Amino acid sequence: MTYFDDTEYASRNLIELITHEEKELALLKDSLITEEAKFRVNRWDFETSDLNDDFSDAYVQAAFGRMARAHEEAGKLKAQANALQVSIGARQMAVQAMCGALLQIAKQGISVVHGGLGAAPSGRGISGIALKDIVWQARNQALHYEEGNFRRAVTDLFQQLENSHGSEFSLTQHAHQSRAKQTVALLGWNDYAVFQKDMKSLGL
Repeated sequence: MTYFDDTEYASRNLIELITHEEKELALLKDSLITEEAKFRVNRWDFETSDLNDDFSDAYVQAAFGRMARAHEEAGKLKAQANALQVSIGARQMAVQAMCGALLQIAKQGISVVHGGLGAAPSGRGISGIALKDIVWQARNQALHYEEGNFRRAVTDLFQQLENSHGSEFSLTQHAHQSRAKQTVALLGWNDYAVFQKDMKSLGL
């Protein structure tokens, strides 16, 4: 049995959970957009009616009625939006944690099988960076993101990723935030077959 075989169940299930949570997040974000739009539409209808002399008094009064009803519902809409925002935040944190766990499995494999980073095969290159280095340093960032005090190897790697792939990898713009989800997405590890191929390329 290899390290990969021993950790296959955990890795496969983590990837399935990450994929599921990402889909749920997308649905929640769509719901939030809908809830926030409801009040804006009614408010716009009244405000534009009130300011436009071309509308009759009856139309303006009707618009006022709609606005009054919208105002009554504002508390409910706000509560629903707030609840969605809290749920989205919680799920985002959960996804980051699960992605961090996936990176931990890969990093631990490098440690257990090869005794450290130096002796491990490089794996494929991503924007000129060895897979093993991304795994090792991204895992360290995900483990210590709350402290925000990273070793030079971590900051150098994420600077390279930021230069190649944009601000989502910026440790300055995302201070005290894990970048595990962004790293897993970059590696394509939402697909178990890609993860499996990468683990074998690292000799795991």
